[in-house]
Amino acid sequence: MNKILSVAVLLTVTSASAASMLSRTDTSFLPKAAMGNTFEIRAAKLALSMSKSAAVQQYANMMIADHSKLGANVKVAVMKADPSMMLPAGVSAMQQQMLDQLKRAGRNFDSVYKNQMIASHAQTYQLFWKYSRSRAANRAIRAVVSGALPTVKMHWDDAKRLPRM
Repeated sequence: MNKILSVAVLLTVTSASAASMLSRTDTSFLPKAAMGNTFEIRAAKLALSMSKSAAVQQYANMMIADHSKLGANVKVAVMKADPSMMLPAGVSAMQQQMLDQLKRAGRNFDSVYKNQMIASHAQTYQLFWKYSRSRAANRAIRAVVSGALPTVKMHWDDAKRLPRM
């Protein structure tokens, strides 16, 4: 009986210490990052079906590949830090409005997509940069985010070079 109680207490303490590995900085950052990642993947999927530009479609394929990889890497780091942390699978209300705007863009799709990708990556870069410099950030998650900064910057720069049609 004492051994069972000791194991239960040990499991509770272990679970509590794993959960405490995420700071308020982490729990504030992670939903924003996850929703931004999902938005950029969904927008890229729209670009694949709606854009006539080879450059935009190539960019969209890169976005899907890079953001899928980033999302997976963040999930692994989060699960190690706190298995109970659930990242949102959707997008924010504003991001949904932007996706709806893309769906309605018609012949202006490429221009709207370009503007959204520039704005989204500027915001993502700032969010990631600030998080990567926070001492309160979880080390493993911060390492993933810091490692993604050059790719986010490349996406931002590449978005600026997309054609306006």
